[in-house]
Amino acid sequence: MKKVKSKVDVGRGFKRIYFITAGLWVALVFALFLGDFMACKVHTDTSWQFSQCIDYNAGNQILQLFLFGGVVIPIYYFLKWIGAGFKK
Repeated sequence: MKKVKSKVDVGRGFKRIYFITAGLWVALVFALFLGDFMACKVHTDTSWQFSQCIDYNAGNQILQLFLFGGVVIPIYYFLKWIGAGFKK
């Protein structure tokens, strides 16, 4: 009796691993964004003239969030392009 080898879809497995890793990366970047956002507290006491968030810029933080969180999309297409080169 001849043994039949099962076909394992390696690309599908790597895609799932990548999506899980990318999701964790985006969650980490978002958590760091929220941490920076929540750390900035402006004092309501009039005797205190400075806030704890000197040089804090919300626009800069949002830009960093989209850049570091969105980097997973070009990486996905780059790895997909490399994987397409191994197909027959």
